[in-house]
Amino acid sequence: MGKKTGKTEPAKADPVYVIGLDAKGKPRGARFAELKDSIVSAAMDLKCRVLINPPEAVSALGMKLPMGRVYGGGKVVKLFVPNIRRELYDKILEAAGPLAEEPAAGKADTSEQASENTQAKGETEAATEDVRCISPVTSGLPRGWEEITVGHMVLAHESPDDGWWEAVVIKREDEILTLRYRDAPKLPKFIRHINTVALVNPGPG
Repeated sequence: MGKKTGKTEPAKADPVYVIGLDAKGKPRGARFAELKDSIVSAAMDLKCRVLINPPEAVSALGMKLPMGRVYGGGKVVKLFVPNIRRELYDKILEAAGPLAEEPAAGKADTSEQASENTQAKGETEAATEDVRCISPVTSGLPRGWEEITVGHMVLAHESPDDGWWEAVVIKREDEILTLRYRDAPKLPKFIRHINTVALVNPGPG
């Protein structure tokens, strides 16, 4: 009989890592074994940063986080994200890098730049309240997920019973989209990860 090598397969990295600060400013973080819209939405409601299928350098640190807990069911869930060591929190943030809208570390804005940035941010926030759908006829449709931007129309999955519906992108932050239904603008806005929406056929190139 052959001898057992004793080698074990390396643990598979979880796809979702959530980090942020609690109401007292203490670091907290957790990892989740499933990628679900409800988890991403609940994490963002907690004002946490969501890292989805990050690079190996980030996931190696993320796997040191405790497992998070999900309460509730359906579209409305709540998360338990426990407190973690400041050292681990800082290392994960450093490995993940700044968000796209954050200035590069060590480069402070001048007063003029800060004013321009503040004004631009205000215009962007105001614009999200009245974003018009880009006409598929005059401006076309995105041909890839990386092309999706504010005003584009995509298809969002509501539920197994209700299926897919046209939605307008009113805000994009990295791979997180804030959407509203095109034909029901008075319904609440909702959040989806870019990988969970479908593209409308843009037609011939």
